[in-house]
Amino acid sequence: MGVMDRPVFLITGATGYLGRRVALRAAARGRVYAATHRRPDEVTAGDAVALDIGDRTAVFDVVERLAPSVVIHAAAVNPGQGDDKAMWRINAEGSLHVAEAARAVDARLVAVSTDIVHDGRNGPYADDVAPTPVNAYGRSKVAGEAAVLDLDPSAVVVRTSLMYGLDEMDRGTAGFVERLGRGESVTLFSDVLRNPVSVDTLAEALVRLTTTDHAGLLNVAGRQVLSRDEFGRKLLAYWGISDDGLIRSGRAADISDSIPLDLRLLSDRAERLLGLTFPGVDDVLAAAEVGLS
Repeated sequence: MGVMDRPVFLITGATGYLGRRVALRAAARGRVYAATHRRPDEVTAGDAVALDIGDRTAVFDVVERLAPSVVIHAAAVNPGQGDDKAMWRINAEGSLHVAEAARAVDARLVAVSTDIVHDGRNGPYADDVAPTPVNAYGRSKVAGEAAVLDLDPSAVVVRTSLMYGLDEMDRGTAGFVERLGRGESVTLFSDVLRNPVSVDTLAEALVRLTTTDHAGLLNVAGRQVLSRDEFGRKLLAYWGISDDGLIRSGRAADISDSIPLDLRLLSDRAERLLGLTFPGVDDVLAAAEVGLS
């Protein structure tokens, strides 16, 4: 599929932290159908569409009726949002349903995955490294990746890292703030390495990918490597949250063997392909300070 003048987008997970920003960017390029399971009032752009991607019949009905030329699949159940069964139903089976339906209407498919498909023992990871998941979430996302690419080898599966934004607190930081507000201690892992990515950067990359012919796996993550501890403290400081001595540093390796440690992603290929720079957290924070001065 080549570049289209006014593509018709179907965005799954369109009321999620990422999906809302994807919808805003897609709306500047074409018509948007924003699919959401429970929160149509949170759609930021386009026409709200009720959709449970775990229901195969519902997915086919919606896709056949709307006939999108582009599908950006951002829906997911993340750790803390549902149990193992819920993660498998949406991340694995739901991705299969979306891929089947997108292929049936010959839509360009861009799907979002995660760095947690890796075991964290051999970072940094290039784009096409075979997955080695060590927990239920990772296994569900690996199954989703396979479903997408087995059904449609021309699709793109984007592996990404921790998402954050400076206009709205990300879910992880918000969870820390909630616990601190209750007077609970929060342990941040000093041995878990990630490449946090601005949610706005990621959203722009996903929309741009729809106009390329790139196929297969692709990493999209920030340039800066930070420990979970460093990242958490930087975001809490940005939001002006005082820890009152409740934030502690700890080691994931001392707690569980199902927490991947070194999840660094190499994103040079995506930067070249899209003509974008994926700035690190320090650069994003510094740019925000300049903008406020």
